[in-house]
Formats: sequence, structure tokens, C-alpha cells
Amino acid sequence: MESENLFDTRINGFFRALRHGAGGHKRPLRLLEAALFQRRQARKRRRAAKAGLIVPPILITSITRKCNLDCVGCYSKALRPGAAPELSDEAFLGLFEEAVDLGVGTILLAGGEPLMRRSLLEATSRMKGLLLPVFTNGTLMDEAFMDRAASSSLVPVLSIEGEEGDTDARRGQGIHQAVLARMQALRSRGALFGASVTLNSENADLVLSPDYLAALGKAGISVLFLIEFVPASPGTAQLVLGPGQKQRLLSRPGFAALPYPVVILPGDEEAYGGCLAAGRGFIHLAADGRLEACPFAPFSDTSAESGGLAKALESPLMAEIRRHHGELTETSGGCALWNKAGWVASLGSCSPAARTARLPEKAPSSVY
Repeated sequence: MESENLFDTRINGFFRALRHGAGGHKRPLRLLEAALFQRRQARKRRRAAKAGLIVPPILITSITRKCNLDCVGCYSKALRPGAAPELSDEAFLGLFEEAVDLGVGTILLAGGEPLMRRSLLEATSRMKGLLLPVFTNGTLMDEAFMDRAASSSLVPVLSIEGEEGDTDARRGQGIHQAVLARMQALRSRGALFGASVTLNSENADLVLSPDYLAALGKAGISVLFLIEFVPASPGTAQLVLGPGQKQRLLSRPGFAALPYPVVILPGDEEAYGGCLAAGRGFIHLAADGRLEACPFAPFSDTSAESGGLAKALESPLMAEIRRHHGELTETSGGCALWNKAGWVASLGSCSPAARTARLPEKAPSSVY
């Protein structure tokens, strides 16, 4: 319980930093409301925990698997090959409203490319209290969407890979400059927006350098997400952060002096007493309604669509993963749970469909 309280404390700290660092945002009252909302949601989660239901502070939702780009090493395509029906706008909105009722404080909207579900984003933006980070490649953001972002709870988080050559090599020629142009347009509107960088062995030294972090501040970002690379695609193990790079990331070099808060995913698992997946800190709702422990460990034994979110949170698989969270600590490859994917697939409560998810090239060792 102490580690969960630490996570809530850090969430509150994040919102304080966001308010103090977002002076260019035109709706400072919106940030104050969001901070107060987080406190109310934390109280709901504590009440739920006393009643035996673990509710995560963060719901990560992949609202679509469709994307207009074909990025090299896309983990979404690597982990979830093939096609599956996606939840309707109405079904997603119902689950989001249930999540808020239960005590979820933040819903992260991802994909694929979430702007492929424009109508859902517009409907979700009308929810009260929440800030809604939207992880996007930025290329589908038009003037109307940026106007909405400036006047609603949507917080575009634009993906880049480091320098221009890094982004274009992975995402396509001209994408880096297109993203910078969208950042400038969002800044001119006073919108709250962020950047997301997947840290790997080739770009980490650059991205963690004072000059690069300062340049992002000058671009006007309000938050930076640093996502540690997970070798989901075959043949990418060489991109895993080296020990020195990982230690430097977790030491948060110079982050306190930046004009924006930095969120590290999956974060310092040691500090939190183990993995935060499966509901301890976050959980993943897939586009087809399956509730998964983590975006990087696509195993599920339940659908939130069929029985609702509260029932899905009580699934045997999620409970078993949480029971062993202390054994899922810092490992090479970013995500401790991904590195134990073989163990997750072996659980008796794991559905046959879930066992078809792609596993690492080298079978992970048991957590036992």
C-alpha cells in the first residue's frame, strides 16, 4: 500500500508541476480543476480498495489499431498482428464514464493513430474533470482539431524520435518537420501539449542531454513522456537501453530544472515495489475491449465490453499478476512484465486467444 501511496503522491506532484510550468496555456483554471479532480479520484480509489476492488489511477486505452503511417518497429503491429473488430464510440464512452465513477484519474488515448477515431476524441473531450493525453504522430491534426485541443481537455502528445534524421528514418520523410509545425501551431493557440520520445540505445544520449531537453522547452511543450524501448519486434534487442543509459534515465538528470514535468514509462519499478501494471498503477484497454495488464504484455482473460470495467478489473489473471508484482522489477528491455511474458502466458487463467500474442525471441525465465 505504501508504494501505491507513493504513486498517488507523484501524480499530485506532476499536476502541480504542470500548473506551474504551463504559463502559456490559456486555461489555467482548467489545470486547477484537473488537480482537484485527481484528489477526488484518489479518495474514490482508496474507498474501492477497502471494498476489495483495485482501481488504477491511469487507464491506457488504444482506441484503434489503424494508423496512417507505417513506422519501423511499431510495437502495436508487432504484438497484435491481424485485424479485430473495434469497440464503438458509444461502448468506449460508457467504459470511460465507468472508469471515472470507479476512481480512474487519467485516461491516456493511444492507438494506432487515435485521430483515426476523430468522432470518439471529440465526444471524449466533453468529459468533465479529466485531462486526456492523446498520443499521436501529429500528421492528422488540422486547424479544427487544434482549436478543440486549445479549448478542451484534450492534450496532444506528439511523437518524435530525437533529431530530424531519427524521426524521419522511423516514421517517414518530412514527419519531423511536420510535427514541429504542429507544435508551433498549438503553442500559438495557447494549447496544452506534449512530446513523446521512445528512448533507445541510439537516441538516449542525445534526448537526455541538457541542450535537447531545453530545445523541447523552447518549442513550448507542457509535458514530456520518455518511454523506454521494449524489443517487441524481432531483431531489435540491440536498441534496448544500456545499463548506464538506464541508470541515467532513472536518476532524472536535470529534470527538476525544466519548465515542464517529465513522465518516465514504465517508470522506476524498484521505487514502487515492483511492476505497476494490471491495475496497481495502470492497466490497458485494447481497441477490441480486452482488458490487458500492459500495452507491452497483450495478455487477457476478460473483456470489459461484455461485463463492464469493474468486473474486468477483478479478473483472475490481473489478480495473479498483481500478487507477484514484487518479483516484476527492473530488467533489461524496459518492461518487466514483457520480459516475463512467457510466465504470463503460462498462467492457467490466461485465455487461449491471449496465448497467441507474440513472445520475445528468447523465452523469459520464470518469476519464481
